[in-house]
Amino acid sequence: MSKFMGKIAERVKFLRTSKGLTQKQLADTIGVSEVSLQRFEYGSSRPSLDTLIALADLFDVSLDYLCGRSDEPERK
Repeated sequence: MSKFMGKIAERVKFLRTSKGLTQKQLADTIGVSEVSLQRFEYGSSRPSLDTLIALADLFDVSLDYLCGRSDEPERK
């Protein structure tokens, strides 16, 4: 797993659990299958740009934070 994939996996799982969402609930909300979301969280599949944007919008974080390019979740 690449460093990039690892950060996305870590951040998606952290954000999901911090909001008390199940994988199914989050998958349904952003319009992907539960299996796809599981793969994102395990780092075995990379989310599309549309999915990354949906996650960033839902959790109100920047794409840089979601992808591990910043440790500051706030959007600027």
